[in-house]
Amino acid sequence: MRTLIRTIPATLALFAVSVSAAGADDAEEALMRRVRLTTDRALTAGCTQVSAVRDDSVKDLRKKIVRAGGDTALLSFGIADMEDIYADVFRCPTIPPPPPGAPPPPPGAPAREPGATPQAPAGMMPPPPPPPR
Repeated sequence: MRTLIRTIPATLALFAVSVSAAGADDAEEALMRRVRLTTDRALTAGCTQVSAVRDDSVKDLRKKIVRAGGDTALLSFGIADMEDIYADVFRCPTIPPPPPGAPPPPPGAPAREPGATPQAPAGMMPPPPPPPR
């Protein structure tokens, strides 16, 4: 009985450590999913560069980006070693994501508030409503 009483606290402590490690992995995994990868330098305008990393695995590269404190990476690829992916890591101001299923805005389109109704330019008639279904 004494052995059982000594074993229970040790088992609970081990369980608590494994649960907290799993929670930390889940948080890192969620951050890794939110990392934006781009090859367009213009998309990093207004962002702060925090680091530079490289790897030959996109998953490991995302992990390094998150651990460096970044949320966006400007990618380039090796010439001598074509397996390596190089990333300049940036921390960017938060931009609200578009609603699910929304097409991207056309190039040069003015930004509008989410949920706002598009307005016709001054002096033009608005388009007709869609036909009834």
